[in-house]
Amino acid sequence: MRPKAENIRLQPGESFRLLRWQRNMHDVEAVAADGSWQPFEGSGHEWHVHTLWELTLVEAGSGTRFIGDSIEAFDAPDLVLIGPGLPHYWHMRRDTSGFALQFASGEDQPLWQLPEVQTFRSLSRTAQFGLHVRGPAREALGTLIRRAAGSRALARLTCFLNILEALLALPSHGCATLARSAYSAPVRQATYLGLQKALNRIFNSFQEPLRFSDILRDAKMSKATFERHFKRHTGKTVTQFVTEVRLQYACRQLAETDLPIGEIALAAGFGNLSHFNHQFKVAHRRSPRAFRNTVRRQNSG
Repeated sequence: MRPKAENIRLQPGESFRLLRWQRNMHDVEAVAADGSWQPFEGSGHEWHVHTLWELTLVEAGSGTRFIGDSIEAFDAPDLVLIGPGLPHYWHMRRDTSGFALQFASGEDQPLWQLPEVQTFRSLSRTAQFGLHVRGPAREALGTLIRRAAGSRALARLTCFLNILEALLALPSHGCATLARSAYSAPVRQATYLGLQKALNRIFNSFQEPLRFSDILRDAKMSKATFERHFKRHTGKTVTQFVTEVRLQYACRQLAETDLPIGEIALAAGFGNLSHFNHQFKVAHRRSPRAFRNTVRRQNSG
């Protein structure tokens, strides 16, 4: 079971593709070198993979970000660099807006034949795991991305080169790797539907008792085949994946509401409070109450 393969083709005269969305990651616009915008269907809202680099800036919205085997809740502004072949998608909680800059680094791209650009390849190994960019570096790169969206021709290319330079200069304290495993598996479109249906089942029903047989029926695969491919392409077993999704939901509720912990545990899909407390401590090395108190102290400070 593999993620959907997104077939991205750069237009003639383009060294990169710049995308913009203003409400959701499905209805996307691509900005051309002449400044015009072309609407099309984006793939950021579903599990997918492609052969290009991608720098994604979420300017508004919040949700859960999936990069390889990394599952993290996030709030805008959020900026990640995704290397070629790394599966990814965003499960948004509400309306969102932002930009995605996609580019190839193969020898068939004229820009990448220039000796000055070859130094960017040094970032390839780290980008295989995805990079979360924070602090001043995120702000500087966000400014450059927005500037590129408003530029044309040579000025647009200059912005792109400045972005590459800024990525190379990322300080170690200004970014962190996301996935624990690198991904370079081949993809086939036919395998996408099973994974997508399984993920949809999990996200639509994680607050309720989830039966593995229902997930398996949606995927239309044998148990052994499904378990093997799900683990291979998410980095987790189905049980681990569901638990992390539930815990991310619980973390949001603990941080943003005053609901009793027992009520949050049940709303997140955990059958009882003791099981929730155990799973939470394993994942976060603290109790749910301690987590809530820490978040409140940080917010009040």
